[in-house]
Amino acid sequence: MRRYAVSLLVCALAAWMVAAHAAAEGELQPFKASFTVNWHGMSAGTAQLQLQRLPDGRWSYQSLTSAHGLFRIAMPAELRSRSVFGIVDGHIVPEQFTADDGTSRDSKDQDLRFDWNANRVTGMAERRRVDLPLQPGILDTMSIQVAMMHELLSGRSPRHFVLVDKNKIKDYDFTAQGEETLQTALGEYRTVIYRSSRPGSADGTWYWCAPDLGYLPVKVERREGKSVQLSLTLLGASRD
Repeated sequence: MRRYAVSLLVCALAAWMVAAHAAAEGELQPFKASFTVNWHGMSAGTAQLQLQRLPDGRWSYQSLTSAHGLFRIAMPAELRSRSVFGIVDGHIVPEQFTADDGTSRDSKDQDLRFDWNANRVTGMAERRRVDLPLQPGILDTMSIQVAMMHELLSGRSPRHFVLVDKNKIKDYDFTAQGEETLQTALGEYRTVIYRSSRPGSADGTWYWCAPDLGYLPVKVERREGKSVQLSLTLLGASRD
């Protein structure tokens, strides 16, 4: 049984690497990935990410974050977010973004619709009505993560993205921070590091992306200045 389990693991990793090689050639590939979530260095929960190709050719990228123990007091027990988007002329084009904290209350929920014919994004975000002008390249808070991977897969370095965050439009700069080899649950991988931040801000989010895994982030840190507030570390991944 032990040999059989090892064989299955080897086959799974081999299948992942074949798909990841295809992704490295410039194509997004569906995946599922799980992460540990730490808050100020303490284990706070888990996060699941899934990228799917829908039957109509569009894409779905969704996350489920679950808090553990006392951290349920500080954050929702479950938070689900989802972006539905297309790829047009090599660019990510969002169509809908939703977020739900798993409770009967709607104070943290969001439902945004991107109407590219009318050039408006409309909906509700945390009980506030949203009606904002669209501009080419605009993203939502989930699809921006896919856009970063897509740029890297296409051989481009991500530099600047504009996104709708609740009822505001915000700019984010992406800057390369070098490379680092990390030991992960899937083995040792070379990563390229990018920092995402508002222009002029000392705070930011750092991504360690593994080229051999289709630029999947194997580590993510949210920092305020030099202090790490929130971090995610890869637990496992598979091709959907």
